[in-house]
Amino acid sequence: MATDRLVDAHVHVASSDEDAFPRQPTGAGSDWWRHESGVERLHQNLEASGVEGAVVVQAVGVYGYDCTYAASVTADDPALAFVGAIDLSGDDIEADFRTLARHDHLGGVRLFGVGAANAEWLTNGTGQLVWSLAAEVGCTLVPTIFSDGLPALRTLMERTPEVVVAIDHCAFPGFAGPGAMDNLAALAEVPSLHLKVSSHNLDGEGDPARFVDTLAEAYGPTRLCWGSDHPQHQSKTYPQLVELARHAARNLDAEHRAGFLGGNTRRLWW
Repeated sequence: MATDRLVDAHVHVASSDEDAFPRQPTGAGSDWWRHESGVERLHQNLEASGVEGAVVVQAVGVYGYDCTYAASVTADDPALAFVGAIDLSGDDIEADFRTLARHDHLGGVRLFGVGAANAEWLTNGTGQLVWSLAAEVGCTLVPTIFSDGLPALRTLMERTPEVVVAIDHCAFPGFAGPGAMDNLAALAEVPSLHLKVSSHNLDGEGDPARFVDTLAEAYGPTRLCWGSDHPQHQSKTYPQLVELARHAARNLDAEHRAGFLGGNTRRLWW
């Protein structure tokens, strides 16, 4: 396993230069950004842990929908990919999407639907607009939603099957009631769907391999991506999160493990 090529599907960064990159805290998530968390620190963590690259996901909790910092630090860095975000309650969603898509290195668009940003966009027509735009520009969509939004998400995916989708944190099945994992596994019937399996899913009681094994059986070797959620996930250091991922993937065969730990992420966002 030590030779697996790791690529992290989910990290965040925040600059210490608040004049150049002013923060707009929304209250979503933890206060990780109060500590050193710039792109320089990210590279130190990646190198120290043998991780080849990472997807920098817009930190909505820190910057809202101002993607300036994430876009700038990933623009000329081959080790980093960029997933931006737009405000789905904004006045001109199409214009915001097209503005974000002007970044040539944009790998995906995060669709935030937890906390104060509810997920009404799944059913009020906004989602269909965003899926149409994503199909037009060829962009992966990254919904951040809870499990109760999965039926509506399925409808959107089936209406526009050419759009690739990667759900953040597997839609937080740990917050849902019994049957959440069965419902998540059933969505494997939708071929455009991928799952980002994060430290939020793996770092808890019990063996994390059970979670990964269940989803790998349903989704196969090409549709699961490991993401650390560092430094948002604060209970472990970055090297510990990497080891957690390896431990969670230990039962997978070589093909599944290589895809989960990095190959699938590289295919989706590079």
